Amino acid sequence: MMFDFNFKKNVFLGVDIGTASIKVVELTVTEGKPTLSNYAWMPLDGGVSGKGDDNAEYYQVILPQCIKRLIKKAKISGKGAYVSLPAFGGLITLIDFPEMAASDMEQAIKFEAHKYIPTSLDEVVISWDVVERETRAVPIIKEKAIAEDAPSGENNDSGVRVKVLLVAASRKKVLKYENLVKLAGLELKSIDIETFSIVRSLVGNDPGNFVIVDIGARVCSISLVEKGIIKINRNVEAGGLEMTKTISKAMGIDLERAEVLKTSGKNFFETESAISFFTLELITGEVERMIRAYCKDGNRDKIEEIILSGGMSRLAGIADYFSNKLQIKTTIGNPFARINYDSRLEPVIGDIQNSLTVAAGLALKGVDEYLRSNLNKK
Repeated sequence: MMFDFNFKKNVFLGVDIGTASIKVVELTVTEGKPTLSNYAWMPLDGGVSGKGDDNAEYYQVILPQCIKRLIKKAKISGKGAYVSLPAFGGLITLIDFPEMAASDMEQAIKFEAHKYIPTSLDEVVISWDVVERETRAVPIIKEKAIAEDAPSGENNDSGVRVKVLLVAASRKKVLKYENLVKLAGLELKSIDIETFSIVRSLVGNDPGNFVIVDIGARVCSISLVEKGIIKINRNVEAGGLEMTKTISKAMGIDLERAEVLKTSGKNFFETESAISFFTLELITGEVERMIRAYCKDGNRDKIEEIILSGGMSRLAGIADYFSNKLQIKTTIGNPFARINYDSRLEPVIGDIQNSLTVAAGLALKGVDEYLRSNLNKK
Protein backbone atom coordinates (compact mmCIF):
# COMPACT_ATOMS: atom_id res chain seq x y z
CA MET A 1 0.00 0.00 0.00
CA MET A 2 2.76 2.44 0.86
CA PHE A 3 6.39 3.56 0.92
CA ASP A 4 7.66 1.47 -2.03
CA PHE A 5 11.22 0.85 -3.22
CA ASN A 6 11.74 -0.90 -6.57
CA PHE A 7 13.61 -4.19 -6.95
CA LYS A 8 12.33 -7.06 -9.09
CA LYS A 9 13.19 -10.71 -8.67
CA ASN A 10 11.09 -13.81 -8.45
CA VAL A 11 11.77 -14.22 -4.71
CA PHE A 12 9.68 -12.30 -2.17
CA LEU A 13 10.60 -12.09 1.49
CA GLY A 14 8.05 -10.99 4.10
CA VAL A 15 9.64 -9.97 7.42
CA ASP A 16 7.34 -9.44 10.40
CA ILE A 17 9.17 -7.86 13.35
CA GLY A 18 6.77 -8.33 16.23
CA THR A 19 7.06 -7.48 19.91
CA ALA A 20 7.49 -11.12 20.90
CA SER A 21 9.08 -12.72 17.82
CA ILE A 22 10.44 -12.27 14.30
CA LYS A 23 8.67 -14.17 11.52
CA VAL A 24 9.82 -14.63 7.93
CA VAL A 25 7.98 -16.09 4.92
CA GLU A 26 9.68 -16.52 1.54
CA LEU A 27 7.56 -16.95 -1.59
CA THR A 28 8.35 -17.55 -5.25
CA VAL A 29 6.05 -17.54 -8.27
CA THR A 30 5.46 -20.90 -9.94
CA GLU A 31 3.17 -21.12 -12.97
CA GLY A 32 1.70 -17.76 -12.07
CA LYS A 33 0.89 -18.67 -8.47
CA PRO A 34 2.56 -17.83 -5.14
CA THR A 35 4.51 -20.80 -3.78
CA LEU A 36 6.03 -21.22 -0.31
CA SER A 37 9.78 -21.75 -0.61
CA ASN A 38 10.85 -21.15 3.02
CA TYR A 39 9.72 -19.83 6.39
CA ALA A 40 11.22 -19.24 9.82
CA TRP A 41 10.55 -17.56 13.14
CA MET A 42 12.53 -16.61 16.21
CA PRO A 43 11.11 -15.77 19.64
CA LEU A 44 12.36 -12.59 21.28
CA ASP A 45 12.78 -13.32 24.98
CA GLY A 46 12.00 -10.74 27.63
CA GLY A 47 15.56 -9.48 27.62
CA VAL A 48 15.29 -8.60 23.93
CA SER A 49 11.67 -7.71 23.25
CA GLY A 50 11.35 -5.52 26.32
CA LYS A 51 14.01 -3.02 25.28
CA GLY A 52 11.52 -0.42 24.18
CA ASP A 53 10.82 1.49 21.02
CA ASP A 54 13.24 4.34 21.74
CA ASN A 55 16.24 2.16 22.54
CA ALA A 56 18.81 2.75 19.78
CA GLU A 57 20.74 -0.43 20.56
CA TYR A 58 17.60 -2.50 20.10
CA TYR A 59 17.08 -1.34 16.49
CA GLN A 60 20.71 -0.83 15.47
CA VAL A 61 22.33 -3.89 17.03
CA ILE A 62 20.05 -6.45 18.67
CA LEU A 63 17.29 -6.76 16.06
CA PRO A 64 19.63 -6.74 13.03
CA GLN A 65 21.71 -9.50 14.63
CA CYS A 66 18.58 -11.55 15.38
CA ILE A 67 17.39 -11.22 11.77
CA LYS A 68 20.82 -12.15 10.41
CA ARG A 69 20.93 -15.29 12.58
CA LEU A 70 17.41 -16.26 11.56
CA ILE A 71 18.12 -15.78 7.85
CA LYS A 72 21.36 -17.75 8.05
CA LYS A 73 20.00 -20.62 10.12
CA ALA A 74 16.89 -21.04 7.96
CA LYS A 75 18.97 -20.72 4.76
CA ILE A 76 16.68 -18.00 3.42
CA SER A 77 17.82 -17.13 -0.10
CA GLY A 78 15.83 -13.95 -0.71
CA LYS A 79 17.37 -10.56 0.02
CA GLY A 80 14.62 -8.15 -1.03
CA ALA A 81 12.49 -7.62 2.07
CA TYR A 82 8.88 -6.47 2.50
CA VAL A 83 8.68 -5.25 6.08
CA SER A 84 5.79 -4.21 8.30
CA LEU A 85 5.26 -1.46 10.82
CA PRO A 86 3.14 -2.39 13.86
CA ALA A 87 -0.56 -1.58 13.49
CA PHE A 88 -0.38 0.82 16.43
CA GLY A 89 2.45 2.69 14.68
CA GLY A 90 0.26 4.04 11.89
CA LEU A 91 -3.05 5.65 11.05
CA ILE A 92 -5.59 4.20 8.61
CA THR A 93 -8.82 6.08 7.92
CA LEU A 94 -11.37 6.70 5.17
CA ILE A 95 -12.19 10.29 4.21
CA ASP A 96 -15.10 11.38 2.00
CA PHE A 97 -14.49 14.07 -0.66
CA PRO A 98 -16.27 15.50 -3.70
CA GLU A 99 -14.49 14.43 -6.86
CA MET A 100 -11.79 16.91 -7.88
CA ALA A 101 -8.59 17.22 -9.87
CA ALA A 102 -5.59 15.25 -8.57
CA SER A 103 -3.64 18.43 -7.74
CA ASP A 104 -6.57 19.78 -5.71
CA MET A 105 -7.05 16.40 -4.00
CA GLU A 106 -3.45 16.47 -2.78
CA GLN A 107 -4.03 19.79 -1.03
CA ALA A 108 -7.45 18.76 0.30
CA ILE A 109 -6.03 15.59 1.83
CA LYS A 110 -3.20 17.47 3.53
CA PHE A 111 -5.75 19.90 4.96
CA GLU A 112 -8.01 17.09 6.23
CA ALA A 113 -5.07 15.08 7.57
CA HIS A 114 -4.54 17.70 10.28
CA LYS A 115 -7.83 16.57 11.84
CA TYR A 116 -6.58 12.99 12.24
CA ILE A 117 -2.85 13.43 12.87
CA PRO A 118 -1.95 15.05 16.22
CA THR A 119 1.60 15.99 15.16
CA SER A 120 3.07 18.14 12.38
CA LEU A 121 2.70 16.64 8.91
CA ASP A 122 6.46 17.08 8.54
CA GLU A 123 6.83 14.29 11.11
CA VAL A 124 4.81 11.71 9.18
CA VAL A 125 4.86 9.91 5.85
CA ILE A 126 1.48 10.02 4.13
CA SER A 127 0.06 7.77 1.44
CA TRP A 128 -3.45 7.88 -0.01
CA ASP A 129 -5.54 6.15 -2.61
CA VAL A 130 -9.05 6.63 -4.00
CA VAL A 131 -10.80 3.36 -3.18
CA GLU A 132 -14.41 4.11 -4.05
CA ARG A 133 -16.50 6.39 -6.26
CA GLU A 134 -20.22 6.90 -6.05
CA THR A 135 -22.69 9.20 -7.78
CA ARG A 136 -25.25 10.87 -5.56
CA ALA A 137 -28.36 12.59 -6.86
CA VAL A 138 -28.10 16.40 -6.90
CA PRO A 139 -31.46 18.06 -5.97
CA ILE A 140 -33.27 19.61 -8.95
CA ILE A 141 -33.42 23.05 -7.29
CA LYS A 142 -29.70 22.93 -6.63
CA GLU A 143 -29.00 21.81 -10.19
CA LYS A 144 -30.95 24.82 -11.49
CA ALA A 145 -29.09 27.21 -9.19
CA ILE A 146 -25.78 25.81 -10.33
CA ALA A 147 -26.76 26.11 -13.99
CA GLU A 148 -27.89 29.74 -13.62
CA ASP A 149 -25.33 31.13 -11.18
CA ALA A 150 -22.06 29.21 -11.56
CA PRO A 151 -19.58 30.56 -14.11
CA SER A 152 -18.61 28.12 -16.84
CA GLY A 153 -16.07 25.56 -15.68
CA GLU A 154 -16.53 26.35 -11.94
CA ASN A 155 -19.23 23.82 -11.17
CA ASN A 156 -17.44 21.29 -8.95
CA ASP A 157 -20.57 19.75 -7.46
CA SER A 158 -21.14 16.95 -9.95
CA GLY A 159 -22.73 14.70 -7.37
CA VAL A 160 -19.75 12.34 -7.54
CA ARG A 161 -18.14 11.54 -4.19
CA VAL A 162 -14.93 9.64 -3.62
CA LYS A 163 -13.66 7.79 -0.59
CA VAL A 164 -9.96 8.20 0.02
CA LEU A 165 -8.00 5.74 2.15
CA LEU A 166 -5.48 7.82 4.09
CA VAL A 167 -2.45 6.07 5.58
CA ALA A 168 0.11 7.81 7.77
CA ALA A 169 3.11 6.63 9.74
CA SER A 170 5.81 8.29 11.78
CA ARG A 171 8.66 9.42 9.52
CA LYS A 172 11.08 8.64 12.34
CA LYS A 173 9.72 5.09 12.59
CA VAL A 174 9.92 4.54 8.83
CA LEU A 175 13.55 5.70 8.74
CA LYS A 176 14.33 3.49 11.72
CA TYR A 177 12.99 0.42 9.90
CA GLU A 178 14.81 1.35 6.70
CA ASN A 179 18.07 1.43 8.65
CA LEU A 180 17.22 -1.79 10.50
CA VAL A 181 16.71 -3.70 7.25
CA LYS A 182 19.99 -2.36 5.85
CA LEU A 183 21.90 -3.36 9.00
CA ALA A 184 20.37 -6.85 8.74
CA GLY A 185 21.96 -7.25 5.29
CA LEU A 186 18.69 -7.10 3.35
CA GLU A 187 17.39 -4.82 0.58
CA LEU A 188 14.22 -2.94 1.41
CA LYS A 189 11.40 -3.28 -1.12
CA SER A 190 8.62 -1.67 0.88
CA ILE A 191 7.37 -0.84 4.34
CA ASP A 192 3.72 -1.63 4.98
CA ILE A 193 1.51 -1.14 8.02
CA GLU A 194 0.84 -4.72 9.11
CA THR A 195 -2.94 -4.27 8.93
CA PHE A 196 -2.78 -4.29 5.12
CA SER A 197 -0.70 -7.48 5.16
CA ILE A 198 -3.22 -9.20 7.41
CA VAL A 199 -6.10 -8.27 5.11
CA ARG A 200 -4.12 -9.31 2.02
CA SER A 201 -3.35 -12.78 3.36
CA LEU A 202 -6.72 -13.57 4.98
CA VAL A 203 -9.24 -11.88 2.67
CA GLY A 204 -7.45 -10.77 -0.49
CA ASN A 205 -10.06 -9.67 -3.02
CA ASP A 206 -12.80 -11.93 -1.71
CA PRO A 207 -16.28 -10.37 -2.01
CA GLY A 208 -18.23 -9.75 1.17
CA ASN A 209 -17.76 -7.98 4.49
CA PHE A 210 -15.47 -9.34 7.18
CA VAL A 211 -14.15 -8.34 10.58
CA ILE A 212 -10.53 -9.39 11.10
CA VAL A 213 -9.34 -9.60 14.71
CA ASP A 214 -5.57 -9.99 14.96
CA ILE A 215 -4.53 -10.62 18.57
CA GLY A 216 -0.84 -10.04 19.05
CA ALA A 217 1.29 -10.22 22.18
CA ARG A 218 0.49 -6.69 23.35
CA VAL A 219 -1.96 -5.15 20.87
CA CYS A 220 -5.09 -6.33 19.08
CA SER A 221 -5.80 -4.88 15.63
CA ILE A 222 -9.44 -4.94 14.49
CA SER A 223 -10.38 -4.21 10.88
CA LEU A 224 -13.76 -4.16 9.14
CA VAL A 225 -13.15 -5.03 5.50
CA GLU A 226 -15.63 -4.52 2.67
CA LYS A 227 -14.74 -6.15 -0.66
CA GLY A 228 -11.07 -6.11 0.25
CA ILE A 229 -11.07 -2.46 1.39
CA ILE A 230 -10.48 -1.48 5.02
CA LYS A 231 -13.50 0.57 6.08
CA ILE A 232 -12.80 0.82 9.82
CA ASN A 233 -9.62 0.06 11.74
CA ARG A 234 -9.01 0.25 15.47
CA ASN A 235 -6.25 -0.92 17.79
CA VAL A 236 -6.82 -2.10 21.33
CA GLU A 237 -3.99 -2.28 23.86
CA ALA A 238 -4.77 -5.85 24.89
CA GLY A 239 -3.21 -9.12 23.81
CA GLY A 240 -1.72 -12.49 24.58
CA LEU A 241 0.59 -11.34 27.38
CA GLU A 242 -2.37 -10.13 29.45
CA MET A 243 -4.14 -13.43 28.83
CA THR A 244 -1.09 -15.32 30.07
CA LYS A 245 -1.14 -13.23 33.25
CA THR A 246 -4.85 -14.02 33.70
CA ILE A 247 -4.20 -17.77 33.45
CA SER A 248 -1.23 -17.47 35.81
CA LYS A 249 -3.27 -15.66 38.45
CA ALA A 250 -6.38 -17.86 38.12
CA MET A 251 -4.43 -21.12 38.37
CA GLY A 252 -1.74 -20.01 40.78
CA ILE A 253 1.13 -20.89 38.46
CA ASP A 254 4.09 -18.96 37.11
CA LEU A 255 3.99 -17.10 33.81
CA GLU A 256 6.16 -19.62 31.99
CA ARG A 257 3.85 -22.50 32.88
CA ALA A 258 0.79 -20.38 32.01
CA GLU A 259 2.25 -19.60 28.56
CA VAL A 260 2.76 -23.31 27.88
CA LEU A 261 -0.80 -24.15 29.00
CA LYS A 262 -2.23 -21.35 26.86
CA THR A 263 -1.13 -23.08 23.66
CA SER A 264 -1.40 -26.68 24.88
CA GLY A 265 -4.91 -27.25 23.57
CA LYS A 266 -6.59 -26.83 26.94
CA ASN A 267 -9.98 -25.15 26.55
CA PHE A 268 -10.23 -22.45 29.22
CA PHE A 269 -13.77 -21.60 28.15
CA GLU A 270 -15.27 -24.94 29.21
CA THR A 271 -17.59 -24.75 32.21
CA GLU A 272 -15.45 -26.84 34.55
CA SER A 273 -12.29 -24.82 33.88
CA ALA A 274 -13.75 -21.50 32.74
CA ILE A 275 -11.59 -18.43 33.25
CA SER A 276 -12.91 -14.93 32.74
CA PHE A 277 -10.60 -13.13 30.31
CA PHE A 278 -11.03 -9.37 30.68
CA THR A 279 -8.80 -8.97 27.61
CA LEU A 280 -11.27 -10.85 25.39
CA GLU A 281 -14.22 -8.98 26.88
CA LEU A 282 -12.47 -5.73 25.96
CA ILE A 283 -11.79 -6.95 22.41
CA THR A 284 -15.27 -8.34 21.74
CA GLY A 285 -16.76 -5.13 23.13
CA GLU A 286 -14.75 -3.10 20.60
CA VAL A 287 -15.78 -5.46 17.77
CA GLU A 288 -19.42 -5.05 18.78
CA ARG A 289 -19.14 -1.26 18.68
CA MET A 290 -17.48 -1.40 15.27
CA ILE A 291 -20.21 -3.63 13.85
CA ARG A 292 -22.95 -1.37 15.22
CA ALA A 293 -21.31 1.67 13.64
CA TYR A 294 -21.13 -0.11 10.28
CA CYS A 295 -24.57 -1.76 10.37
CA LYS A 296 -26.51 1.41 11.13
CA ASP A 297 -29.74 -0.21 9.96
CA GLY A 298 -29.25 -3.00 12.50
CA ASN A 299 -28.81 -5.69 9.84
CA ARG A 300 -25.85 -7.66 11.20
CA ASP A 301 -26.19 -10.15 8.34
CA LYS A 302 -24.06 -7.69 6.36
CA ILE A 303 -21.06 -9.20 8.16
CA GLU A 304 -20.20 -12.52 6.54
CA GLU A 305 -17.68 -13.65 9.09
CA ILE A 306 -15.29 -12.74 11.89
CA ILE A 307 -11.77 -13.98 11.15
CA LEU A 308 -9.30 -14.47 14.00
CA SER A 309 -5.56 -14.31 13.51
CA GLY A 310 -2.35 -13.82 15.45
CA GLY A 311 -0.76 -16.18 17.92
CA MET A 312 -3.75 -16.04 20.27
CA SER A 313 -6.06 -17.55 17.66
CA ARG A 314 -4.44 -20.87 18.62
CA LEU A 315 -6.19 -20.73 21.99
CA ALA A 316 -8.60 -23.67 22.08
CA GLY A 317 -12.24 -22.63 22.00
CA ILE A 318 -11.59 -18.97 21.14
CA ALA A 319 -13.56 -19.08 17.85
CA ASP A 320 -16.61 -20.45 19.66
CA TYR A 321 -16.18 -17.77 22.32
CA PHE A 322 -16.35 -14.99 19.70
CA SER A 323 -19.20 -16.68 17.83
CA ASN A 324 -21.31 -17.06 20.98
CA LYS A 325 -20.49 -13.59 22.27
CA LEU A 326 -21.17 -11.72 19.02
CA GLN A 327 -23.62 -14.11 17.33
CA ILE A 328 -21.62 -14.04 14.09
CA LYS A 329 -19.83 -16.95 12.44
CA THR A 330 -16.18 -16.92 13.55
CA THR A 331 -13.30 -18.82 11.98
CA ILE A 332 -9.54 -19.04 12.37
CA GLY A 333 -7.81 -17.34 9.45
CA ASN A 334 -5.53 -19.29 7.13
CA PRO A 335 -2.84 -17.09 5.51
CA PHE A 336 -1.72 -20.00 3.32
CA ALA A 337 -5.10 -20.52 1.66
CA ARG A 338 -3.87 -18.53 -1.37
CA ILE A 339 -0.37 -20.02 -1.37
CA ASN A 340 0.83 -23.31 -2.87
CA TYR A 341 3.08 -25.48 -0.69
CA ASP A 342 4.38 -29.03 -0.50
CA SER A 343 1.61 -31.30 0.80
CA ARG A 344 4.08 -32.87 3.22
CA LEU A 345 4.08 -29.57 5.13
CA GLU A 346 0.34 -29.79 5.85
CA PRO A 347 0.68 -30.89 9.53
CA VAL A 348 3.30 -28.21 10.19
CA ILE A 349 1.41 -25.44 8.40
CA GLY A 350 -1.62 -26.11 10.57
CA ASP A 351 0.43 -25.41 13.70
CA ILE A 352 2.26 -22.29 12.55
CA GLN A 353 -0.13 -20.51 10.20
CA ASN A 354 -1.68 -18.37 12.96
CA SER A 355 1.66 -16.70 13.66
CA LEU A 356 2.73 -16.13 10.05
CA THR A 357 -0.23 -14.09 8.81
CA VAL A 358 1.62 -10.76 8.57
CA ALA A 359 4.80 -12.25 7.07
CA ALA A 360 2.77 -14.15 4.46
CA GLY A 361 0.79 -11.03 3.57
CA LEU A 362 3.98 -9.02 3.12
CA ALA A 363 5.46 -11.62 0.76
CA LEU A 364 2.15 -11.78 -1.14
CA LYS A 365 2.46 -8.05 -1.80
CA GLY A 366 5.68 -8.76 -3.68
CA VAL A 367 3.99 -11.54 -5.64
CA ASP A 368 1.05 -9.28 -6.55
CA GLU A 369 3.37 -6.52 -7.79
CA TYR A 370 5.43 -9.02 -9.79
CA LEU A 371 2.38 -10.54 -11.48
CA ARG A 372 0.90 -7.12 -12.30
CA SER A 373 4.22 -5.98 -13.73
CA ASN A 374 4.47 -9.02 -15.99
CA LEU A 375 0.85 -8.61 -17.07
CA ASN A 376 1.45 -4.98 -18.06
CA LYS A 377 4.41 -6.02 -20.19
CA LYS A 378 2.26 -8.31 -22.33
